[in-house]
Amino acid sequence: MIAIRKQCAALLLVVVRRLLVRSVLAGGLAGALFASAATSVAQAQSGGDAIYGVTTLDVAPGAANQGVALLRQYRDGALKQAGNTGVTLLQEADWPNRFIIYEGWKDQSAYDANEKTAHSAELREKLKSMAAAPYDRREYHVIAVGPSQPATGADTVYMQLHLDVFPPGIDATLAAAKALAEAARKGEGNLRYDIVRSVKPPQSHTTFLAAWRDRKAFDGYESSAYARQFRDTVGPLLGSPFDDRLYVPIN
Repeated sequence: MIAIRKQCAALLLVVVRRLLVRSVLAGGLAGALFASAATSVAQAQSGGDAIYGVTTLDVAPGAANQGVALLRQYRDGALKQAGNTGVTLLQEADWPNRFIIYEGWKDQSAYDANEKTAHSAELREKLKSMAAAPYDRREYHVIAVGPSQPATGADTVYMQLHLDVFPPGIDATLAAAKALAEAARKGEGNLRYDIVRSVKPPQSHTTFLAAWRDRKAFDGYESSAYARQFRDTVGPLLGSPFDDRLYVPIN
């Protein structure tokens, strides 16, 4: 009887061990899959091949509404293109006939393919009759593009800053810019903070695009210690004026 009990206990111990091993392996597999998924998401957000297009344009003072309609048409077409990761349309807060198109693309080939589409040709053609100045369109590589939150509030405000520094100062500028973006994303009311660098020479050109919940949150950013430190760092390196402008989103 005792021998039978010992045999049963031994058999039960083997079963328990096997179940524990399976549990550990399953947990390890789940952890590996989770880690893989997280890595894929991170790569999608900041992949080295990603391209950001930035178009700045002015239309005649009386053509602001026409400009908004034209940009919406372009956005509708671009969003349907393979490799597009988003299109943000902005209108300058104090100068409503000035606009920005900020768009993301998976890689250079996706960006180039969009340049050859009908909606891109239509944008260029219609701007000829309503533009108040030559438009500027450039593509950029990622320097610091992080997660963004929905900018759907009525009080949302965007900032765009184009920096041109003397070539010897670009490394110091990029290091300071990355530190600024990291700090700004943790700030009260920040929704996004992107920094991109020109693909074509001169590569000392960078564009900053950021959003906040409202003007109060932006003002808090402007007066923050990290924003002041950034301005103090890049000030002596600038090749053109430090010119940041405020925009409202076009929905």
